[in-house]
Amino acid sequence: MRVVPRIGPYVTAGAVLAVGLVFAATTAFACGYHNPSDIARGTMNFIYPKSLYVRTAVWQAQNSGLLPPRPRRVVKDLFAYQRATAGLEELGKALGAGPNQQFGFTVVLLDSMLWTRYAAGDEGFGVTVHVSGPSKNEAVVVTEGAVVRALNAGVITYDVAESQGLIRLYGPKEQQETLRAVMRGQREDAYSDAPDGATEAAG
Repeated sequence: MRVVPRIGPYVTAGAVLAVGLVFAATTAFACGYHNPSDIARGTMNFIYPKSLYVRTAVWQAQNSGLLPPRPRRVVKDLFAYQRATAGLEELGKALGAGPNQQFGFTVVLLDSMLWTRYAAGDEGFGVTVHVSGPSKNEAVVVTEGAVVRALNAGVITYDVAESQGLIRLYGPKEQQETLRAVMRGQREDAYSDAPDGATEAAG
């Protein structure tokens, strides 16, 4: 008769926890358009503390009239991904000049978990939609699609969006300050004199 080793309850619990953490890590940067699981969004709060506060801030801004109201009925939009892509590309065209061609940052939309990277170039910013996640040592912008649309339409400014919690920045502080200057459309020669602005969102 073959004897099967007995696995203790603590070992079993530890194994389950380990599998759960690995699964969460591999799905952390999944795009909601192609993977509707909420695990990726839930993991965000561990990687970027308080990032999910953006969702509440957007909801409050829609109720107060700062942002256009939410649709009363949620209708499946077959072109939602294309609309989001167009909005993110439009945002890139409106950005101020980058300080150098090595500068870049990543935007993630919490409503869709869509990651987009912006890279400074000779003629503004290049936009790559649907990247796997942020690049190392670069600033990360956490927001939602409604905020991007409002910025593009001139309904709100970047400073209003950040002060109202509709945008939160993460990553190296100097990268955050440079990104604020870019989002405000300041001249390249103003980076060295840029004011401190808002405090680091992750703090």
